[in-house]
Amino acid sequence: MTLSLARSLLVICAGLVHIVSPDWDSPLNTLIGQTFNLARLMKANSTALLNTYLSHQGSPFSDSGFDARRLRYEGVPTAAIPFLEWRTLSHVKRVEKNYEAYTAFAEFLQLVRDDQFELNPTKVELLDMLKVTRLRIQGLLSNLTAIMSALGAPPAAVTDPLMLESVEADMFEKKVRGYVVCHTYKEWIDRTVKDFSLLAEKFPA
Repeated sequence: MTLSLARSLLVICAGLVHIVSPDWDSPLNTLIGQTFNLARLMKANSTALLNTYLSHQGSPFSDSGFDARRLRYEGVPTAAIPFLEWRTLSHVKRVEKNYEAYTAFAEFLQLVRDDQFELNPTKVELLDMLKVTRLRIQGLLSNLTAIMSALGAPPAAVTDPLMLESVEADMFEKKVRGYVVCHTYKEWIDRTVKDFSLLAEKFPA
């Protein structure tokens, strides 16, 4: 998929915010199918977001071949999991793990957008992509809540990953934090697509 096509999908996805809001009376298989489709759109958009983010951060982030995927940042949820453990997750636990991750990403993406508004206030494309991605995550969280409720296990409160005093950082750390958030979000949405591909098989339309 080309970067321009991925960006076009992001714009289309932004216009569908009201469409993907879950109908809480829908059958479970319908909710899962809707969420699977949403996750696939978000996966396409995640590559464009990461590439656009890197292009506006200067060296070394914008250098050709830059890759620091092993970087981690406290509080940002990692998607890595052993295959057998992932494959044997219960339906509730599988959805719950997604809910916990995207609750954290909703906060971190707001922080990254705030940072970029300070560092790159004229990069409207990037700021809009961060805003739309967060809106998509909020829609995904609504779907996940509906699915967990349909499974008889509504989500419990999630510990807030960010405290006010922990968000202070210098310019370089803000760029690193944003990179980790965008890259790890991409890894998580890849995992979510796999999760819901499996769930769609278990609960066919």
